[in-house]
Amino acid sequence: MKSLQIAYQEEVVMLTGDDVLTPEYIQRLYQLDQEVRNTKSSKNLTLKDVCFIELFGKLKSHKDLLGMVEKNETGHIVGAKALYNYWYLTKNFSAIDMEKVGNMAGTSDWATEEAVDWEGLFLEILEKFSQSKEMFYYAGRSFGDISNAALFQDMDLIVFGVTIMILYVQLVISKFNFVEMRIILGFIGLLSIGMSFVVGSGICSLIGVPYGPVHTSLPFLLMGLGVDDMFIIIACWEELTAEEKKLPMERKIALTLKHAGVSITITSVTDVIAFIIGSSTILPSLESFCIYAAAGVLMTFIFAVTFFVACFVIDQRRVESNRHGAFPWIVYPNYEPNQCSQKNFTSIIFNKFYSNVILTTPGKIAVIVISIICAGFSIESCMKLEKKFNPEWFIPEGTHLGNFFSARNTYFPLVGFDAGLYMGAVNYSHELTNIKRAVDKLNEISNTTENVVSWVDPFRDFVMFNFHHDVFIEPLDDDRFSIFLTKFLMSPKYAQYQGNFIFERELECGVPAPKIKLSTIDFFFKKSSETQQQISAMYQVRGIAENINFTSGDRFATVWSKFFATWITDELIGIEVLRNLQLALLCVMLCTIPLIANWQISCLIFCCVLITMVDVCGLMQRWGVNVDLVSCIGLELAIGLCVDYATHVGHTFLTVSEGNRQERVIKTVTSIGSAVLYGGLSTFIGVSMMSFSRAYTFQSFFKIFFLVIVFGLFHGIVLLPVILSFIGPSPYKKHKKPAVEESELKPLDS
Repeated sequence: MKSLQIAYQEEVVMLTGDDVLTPEYIQRLYQLDQEVRNTKSSKNLTLKDVCFIELFGKLKSHKDLLGMVEKNETGHIVGAKALYNYWYLTKNFSAIDMEKVGNMAGTSDWATEEAVDWEGLFLEILEKFSQSKEMFYYAGRSFGDISNAALFQDMDLIVFGVTIMILYVQLVISKFNFVEMRIILGFIGLLSIGMSFVVGSGICSLIGVPYGPVHTSLPFLLMGLGVDDMFIIIACWEELTAEEKKLPMERKIALTLKHAGVSITITSVTDVIAFIIGSSTILPSLESFCIYAAAGVLMTFIFAVTFFVACFVIDQRRVESNRHGAFPWIVYPNYEPNQCSQKNFTSIIFNKFYSNVILTTPGKIAVIVISIICAGFSIESCMKLEKKFNPEWFIPEGTHLGNFFSARNTYFPLVGFDAGLYMGAVNYSHELTNIKRAVDKLNEISNTTENVVSWVDPFRDFVMFNFHHDVFIEPLDDDRFSIFLTKFLMSPKYAQYQGNFIFERELECGVPAPKIKLSTIDFFFKKSSETQQQISAMYQVRGIAENINFTSGDRFATVWSKFFATWITDELIGIEVLRNLQLALLCVMLCTIPLIANWQISCLIFCCVLITMVDVCGLMQRWGVNVDLVSCIGLELAIGLCVDYATHVGHTFLTVSEGNRQERVIKTVTSIGSAVLYGGLSTFIGVSMMSFSRAYTFQSFFKIFFLVIVFGLFHGIVLLPVILSFIGPSPYKKHKKPAVEESELKPLDS
């Protein structure tokens, strides 16, 4: 609605003390007010240039500005421990350019450049005045500034974690000799992941998909998938038989991708389709994230099977030429690697551990019992998951906004959520009775609303006292209404209501009021921490607005509060989480059946992913993580990660043709188990530093990633092998080809 083009934003100071109504505190507040009004910003702006409306000197009730009020026996206020002071800045939505005033996290408030510039001055003044612990404050830009800083202030921890992961990757893919250490290849593999994120994000930005505050977690998903793909390719290369290793390089890499390529294609296609389906959500931030994730995963796959494989071939030629792993211009003639570096200790450990522990009868029973207990415990916990989000969680303690929130909860514990009944360009002289009924209903639902501030009854009293006319009984004509409204709003007693109107042109003293474009009735929702109570209150008040039944003008009436965005998200997020998880799981099933070409393995992979998600959601509840937008995106990432663990094991099992089920399982975990484990551990190392972050987003993601890695690996490389040892399907059928002459195996350029 165009009438809402002009609004205001608050700049607030809270003064606290034993009694803030003493001359000492009032004088201090006056000095602050004078400096705020008279100091010029970097663009030579003062408060007068950006002020929404000047109410100084006009009578107004100040009791709502006082906290922890003390009254005498007659009911008069004699003291208070907290005092609010407000300055209101104009917010012209048509003049806002978010490219200039927005932030990297996407959490900045809508504001003009002039307002943002002046608020910078305001924050500097308040930082100087609030050296004592008795003054708390915030500006309209505070939430955006601090949440943006919180999201990026711990990047040093993330960089440190990624650095450790890089070293870990080098240790995994290298052998401990000068020739077979793959230092350059490791960096190239991680570079390809970075390229995937940049290219995927670039494509999304090119087509106009917005970037959100939680998108910074996407690189961790891509690292998990990309490093996992890297390990799988190298593991399949190492599993080539002695005869296959004698083939030309082109044939060897083809045989490697015959197994590794299929495996990473299955996981990548499943993830991409799951994220594409997830983008059909009605939540814009989640939609945007899923599009970015789908593009990122697709590019990770493309770079893995093209760029990384090409670099791997070049690096393998270096190895076969006996060149140094870090300085390839150094050549070792007749090089013989040490025997220790040629042993795969992890595969040996896997073989021994599974043969002697996991795949024994007691071991199998223990694994199944542990899985059932965890699933049952998690299902019970899932029933207790709460849909709840508080934007204050984005604000770290110790910041000026965090301190303000803490002080507000202490000194104004019962103050609820401010809201307003907004009415459009109707014929107010004839609609006053309808507005009056709506105001009465707002007052009647005292369990939901409080502090209803209406201009309607004061206007009626003003006209009755001065002109002896009851506007509720006999409506005024338009001309008299305009004249009386000007007198009403220009009188010292009722000038406080000027901020409740937006006119077609500026209101002038002695001139009939212009046509009203918008008017408001201010009120508060009672404070409640229960999500369902907040949602019910919102719909109850909305019903009042919908039933006003205006018959003139644009008939516009609605209720709005800045808290509605959070409440509506809380209402929808549970439905969206369940919907997206169901669609993602369905996608896992539908994608793995044609790609793996075995319905039994596809069902087992589906079950592993399902049980993993149940365990993750259950332990989330025990760890204090609620269902909100952040955790919803974390769960989307979770499916992308845990699909990999089970799929690699299931697909590899089908490629092992020799032996009974038990022997095939041991061969499977010996060949691919270490690569899957390494992939999970690399993801954990990369995100481990998140646990030291103060940012709510990183804390939530760390908890979810940790649970996904633990349960995903357990179900993928422990539970699934146990199940396969009982009911594993037959291997793929191999078609025998006629013998090939040795000359046909030579490379084309020989």
